[in-house]
Amino acid sequence: MTASDGNDANGSSTSTRKDLESPTLNTFKGQFTFEDNANIETKQDNRWSFDKKKRVLIKSMYLSIFAIFGALLRIMLAQLFGEECKNPGTVGWLKAGQPLCVTADGDTSVEGGIIFADLPANLLGSFIMGLMQSTTVLDLPKPMAVAWLGDDNPFQSWDVIHLAIRTGFCGSLTTYSSWNSEMVVMMLGAGQDTGSLVFRGLLGYLIGVETALASFVLGKNIASYLHSVINPVLRVEAEETRTKKERGVFINTELPDFERRYLSDFNMGGYQIHINPGAIENLSRWKESTELYRRVGNDKLAILTDIEYRAIVMGESLDDHMAVSARECGWEIEALERWVTLRHELYLGDRGMADSEFRFIPACIIFIIIIALLFAGVEFLDHDDEYAITYRTMLYAALLAPGGALLRWRLSKLNGKISGVFNWLPIGTFIANVTASIISACMLGVELRYYGKVGFWKLGSARAAKIGFAGSLSTVSTFISEVAGFLKSPNPVRAYLYVSLSLGSTCACATIFYSLVSMGVEKNVYY
Repeated sequence: MTASDGNDANGSSTSTRKDLESPTLNTFKGQFTFEDNANIETKQDNRWSFDKKKRVLIKSMYLSIFAIFGALLRIMLAQLFGEECKNPGTVGWLKAGQPLCVTADGDTSVEGGIIFADLPANLLGSFIMGLMQSTTVLDLPKPMAVAWLGDDNPFQSWDVIHLAIRTGFCGSLTTYSSWNSEMVVMMLGAGQDTGSLVFRGLLGYLIGVETALASFVLGKNIASYLHSVINPVLRVEAEETRTKKERGVFINTELPDFERRYLSDFNMGGYQIHINPGAIENLSRWKESTELYRRVGNDKLAILTDIEYRAIVMGESLDDHMAVSARECGWEIEALERWVTLRHELYLGDRGMADSEFRFIPACIIFIIIIALLFAGVEFLDHDDEYAITYRTMLYAALLAPGGALLRWRLSKLNGKISGVFNWLPIGTFIANVTASIISACMLGVELRYYGKVGFWKLGSARAAKIGFAGSLSTVSTFISEVAGFLKSPNPVRAYLYVSLSLGSTCACATIFYSLVSMGVEKNVYY
């Protein structure tokens, strides 16, 4: 699948789609983002009545908040697993504890650089991204924004928070640029005169991809398992769905529970009590007239699914094109219309949930408070001791994290927008990772060139840009989710092409820019 950090790839809650004004038919996939409904001004309810710009600002503020927490957690994990071991006494919150000396930053003077500093963060972020996948991504029957929760859980409708977790938190917790920079530093032999460690660096790339992919798959598997435990009825339906799909039967998952089960010949189970013989006769006639067309590959399948969505889900009249197409196929369109009229008088046990409306003022207050606290920390931690410098750099990096995350989110809109041979390429994610890798390499070179020669604001800005902005602009969680999507697609070779193109491009660009910026610096001078 493609991102969208939100690109992310990443899934939102179920919603209504736009009115069908033209005969162009696009089968609804059971998910939405705010942008998909950008032209919607009003609806019969008040879910879309608030201003579009406010909606974008609300999403941006929550995404920024979660990006700050993700970046801070990434920094703390790097400190816990390696930084305190390389520079003892620099991480105040670890001085009374025991650091876990298992990672390094690529400096060839430090053993273990192949287990790069941000590996733990990348593993955790990829796992959470896998855990937060929707049922659509997991090939489960009923569209749900978060697979491991019940279909009536209020969190299913918190679409803004879903975006903030996937794109903001996971995208900033994981970092592609820092990982790439560490491998480049290792391959160039930065540090003492131990020379280049090209093969270690290449193995570090391999380990980074494979471990993150394994963590993502583990998160998806746990989500699928929890889904089956929490939703036992849907577990049975999932088993029936797999059996029918093997026989080439198409399951219209966008329909409400009752119609989805009845039209697909599923075991109605507890829904049997809702069957009214007088009313169900109409749905039965529609089912019998369309049964032959519910096959994967049938050229009338798209029009059938659109008719059912418009009539049953939207409760709207069919346009002339739909009605003519249905009559040409011999479908009992009048029976469907009578069923739609009667179903409103029946209690069918549907538990559709409206999307939660997150208000502007609370989001703004929370965002301002967090930004103010970060600014205060950067300003007042004006001391020369190692602890103060460490904390100050952390907060400074966190301040720049929202900028990187928001830019990545906007770049994700480019995914699927290019034409030609590479129209499958998630170009937005690719651009974000390449750009962030260049920025990270340049800032790393700046640190190497000016370490010990300038004050905090110059050197600290370079570090904050590398860790905060570039670290959050790049993403491993979305990158890996896209790779996993390609592996499940009919053309899995695209996964290997995408990985090779991304790693090759970022490694080459970072090597060039790092070498240019650090050119002429003595080899044994390394921060």
